Amino acid sequence: MRRTTLRPARRVCDRAVCVALCAVLASVPSPGCNLSLDLPGAENPFRDLPPVPRDGRLHSLRANLAPLGTLMEGQTLRLLVRGASVTNVLILLGDEREDAAGVVVGGGPVGTEFEFRAAEAGSYFVFVHSDPSGGGDVQLLVGPPGQAPASPRRQAVLVSFAPDYLTHPGLWDPIDAGEENRALLASLSDLVREEILIELRALFAETPIDILSEEEALPAGPVSRVTFLPDRVPAEDQDAVDAALPVPDPSRPQCQVRVIFGEVLPRGAAVDVGNRVPDDEAVVYVGSFQGRGKECWTSAINSVSSVVLTLSQTAAHEIGHLVGLFHVEQIDVMNRTATLAFLRELPFGRGQVQLERRRGSERVGEVFTSVIQDPAVYFRAVFQTPR
Repeated sequence: MRRTTLRPARRVCDRAVCVALCAVLASVPSPGCNLSLDLPGAENPFRDLPPVPRDGRLHSLRANLAPLGTLMEGQTLRLLVRGASVTNVLILLGDEREDAAGVVVGGGPVGTEFEFRAAEAGSYFVFVHSDPSGGGDVQLLVGPPGQAPASPRRQAVLVSFAPDYLTHPGLWDPIDAGEENRALLASLSDLVREEILIELRALFAETPIDILSEEEALPAGPVSRVTFLPDRVPAEDQDAVDAALPVPDPSRPQCQVRVIFGEVLPRGAAVDVGNRVPDDEAVVYVGSFQGRGKECWTSAINSVSSVVLTLSQTAAHEIGHLVGLFHVEQIDVMNRTATLAFLRELPFGRGQVQLERRRGSERVGEVFTSVIQDPAVYFRAVFQTPR
């Protein structure tokens, strides 16, 4: 298996999945698009804005952050956010480290009532992410709950593999690799599968996420699933000029193919913030990691360890979305560009949330410096886990 040269890439992707060139790209930090909260007239919106009345009536929002006031542990509220321009609704807990930031602890659908239970006492906020081009009024309703929802204790995730996930074509190059190479990949299939499960279990060992194999008995409750498929999936739009990608290499035009490495199903589905859908699904497209032809071979396939690390980190990224984690600005598993999804071992960590909205036919990523994702805090809030 041939090693190729790593080339630098800037910020990534045009959907909540990794999209890049078939040649392996190494991510490097870039200025990105760092946005503060749009709260005119407030020196510190986490301290200075008054709480929204909990009267069960719709109130127009003048900013994209609305305080809910202090909630006690176990207290539940009923919420509704309505507006044609709204794309995401997040619940934040005042950050212990920064007095002008909040940590994501849940969220809900746009335009539909949902309930939120406070896992710990503190100051809570609603963050509303909107598309500025959508226009229209944004309204928020806060009221007492009908019935407090019970939080699950754990989330089971079944990891499954198509029978020919490495060879049809998977990592087998149908242009320049022969049957000997296909036979080698087939012989490694079981080993790679077992090593991926080991990596995923290690990564989620300190979380409420249980990684299950196809040989294990499934729990009685709902189960999410991540499936490794052999498909190579090109992005729909190959002609778009994406500022997240490096300038194409004119000496290798045959390698400039944008592909999808993994995604939550169905295509275009939003992140399951709050883990409200405990039986959702995601896929990893193994064939998208294999370049076509010797000039496009990638270092994702230069060793068994590289294959295992690349595929397991990609699966971990998609599992993060299944339980409600967003992309983050910092380089960890939930960063969208981390070394071609992901050719190095990365943890889950604290970082500034990156949200997406439409700008014409493109998806634009926006980083909000005051909205923090801390997986440890998020898991405590979403699952019945001890502090």
